[in-house]
Amino acid sequence: MFKLPTLARKPNASAAPAAPQQPGAATANAMPEQVARNLKTHSDAMIQYGARLLVMREMLVALSAHMPPQCRAEVEKAFRQRIDDLLSLTDDRMLTADFHSTLLSEVNYYLNEIKA
Repeated sequence: MFKLPTLARKPNASAAPAAPQQPGAATANAMPEQVARNLKTHSDAMIQYGARLLVMREMLVALSAHMPPQCRAEVEKAFRQRIDDLLSLTDDRMLTADFHSTLLSEVNYYLNEIKA
């Protein structure tokens, strides 16, 4: 999909102490430039991820709109069971209130689409 680089020390960076440099030297700006590149990469990755999620959401809505009523009822039952299973997995983990709020909002969105 996409690759997210991480901040890391360069090989042999700890092997020899750095020579003293004057303020404003090139290495003084190296870390902020690396941080800026990483932030841009992460931002681009989130935009790509968001676009993929939007496409999947629209595809699922289109599929559910063309399901016969009996199929919708079966899908809703299976979906609710899977969400219950998913929620039971999150019980032991410290996840934020935002996570739970977003998860339940999405679940309700899809349940409403199945019923429509």
